[in-house]
Amino acid sequence: MPIHSNIFIGLDSSFSVYNNAYKQSYHSKSMGAYSETLIKHIFPALFFSKYGTFSDPHTRYKFLQQIKLMEKYVKVHDYDNIKNIVSANIKNTHFNDKPFRILDICFGLGYNAMLALQFFQKCEIYSPEQDNLLQELYNFPYTNIPKSKEVINSLIKNNIYISKAQSLYFLHGNALDYLDKFPNNFFNIVFQDAFSMQHNKELWDIDYFKKLHRITTTNCLITTYAKARNIVEIVKLAGFETIKYKYGSLFYKTSKY
Repeated sequence: MPIHSNIFIGLDSSFSVYNNAYKQSYHSKSMGAYSETLIKHIFPALFFSKYGTFSDPHTRYKFLQQIKLMEKYVKVHDYDNIKNIVSANIKNTHFNDKPFRILDICFGLGYNAMLALQFFQKCEIYSPEQDNLLQELYNFPYTNIPKSKEVINSLIKNNIYISKAQSLYFLHGNALDYLDKFPNNFFNIVFQDAFSMQHNKELWDIDYFKKLHRITTTNCLITTYAKARNIVEIVKLAGFETIKYKYGSLFYKTSKY
């Protein structure tokens, strides 16, 4: 699939692509790829890194209050203030000794992984992807990701990008095959950003989430755009607690599991 033939621009002036094979866009045109990634994945992950849990009701309340503020800025297309709210949570008070281990399902256009590199000073990101679009992504018009060419070029050459306390591993192939290779209690955060259950069922069923339960730490967070009742029920059966909010859902564990 030549991605540049299906490219479009979102309201925040960032670019995304419609995927013909999965009959879906990688990002919402009404929000924009950059802003959508910040709100649905990077912000919850940073908030988690700052407060260390979503089990506490007061913490959940603070999160939802900031989401309401973001919603206000989304309506008026005030993307600078959205970024300011996200940036205000860069404080790894609970996990500052080791890099965050992040599983990015799947790499896609690379927004999740590259913005995680931009906002997490210490991180170790693993991003499986069945479609290898790296050559095409080298000249992709990313917005507000100044090191995109450097990152993509390194992935093209070595499937790895390393800078100081940051690393990104591009894992070309089936995500399910890679999950079986990770040890127990390995990941702190999962970006669950696969295409919808309708077109990508294997990355939304009970067996898949049981695998995520095995390879995530007791104190973990899964971020996703998905809010459908059947998905939430599957996630609960796999052993996670759930929070639904304006832009998606959060899945996490409690001490009883």
